[in-house]
Amino acid sequence: YGLKVELRTLELLVQKKLPKIASHLDKLDTTTGCITPAWFSNLFTTTLPAEVTARVFDCLLLEGNKVLHRVALALMKTYETSICAASHPAQLRKVLESRAARLYDSEALMTLAFKGVGAMPTATIQPLRTAAAAVVDAQIEEHRQRLELIARCRTH
Repeated sequence: YGLKVELRTLELLVQKKLPKIASHLDKLDTTTGCITPAWFSNLFTTTLPAEVTARVFDCLLLEGNKVLHRVALALMKTYETSICAASHPAQLRKVLESRAARLYDSEALMTLAFKGVGAMPTATIQPLRTAAAAVVDAQIEEHRQRLELIARCRTH
């Protein structure tokens, strides 16, 4: 549940802070959650080189989980041209994976994450999380209702 909420929150942040990328993802009929699922679930350990991941962990421990959003936005901003050139979600995901795996400049990434993506106070993120949680709750309820309907159909 928490991962889904954070991925949906990232999607809202991309719409707000990286509208060109958000528009392109809409054209591809995909979401940030489809192209970045391992980023949050694995805390970037399978995405970034170990040295860079260690730097992300340092910031995560000091600043809290909004660092995950900052780093994700910084990665997207870094590769914005490549993201917007992709013609298919699978291509986009592969491009992001291969580029991020070769990103060794942790200082540049973290500078962009903290200075280049704009302010991200908790007061800004919390309403986005609340909105994201409402969407996830609605999706879970819809899924529960479909399962219930399937179960009823099987018993008749």
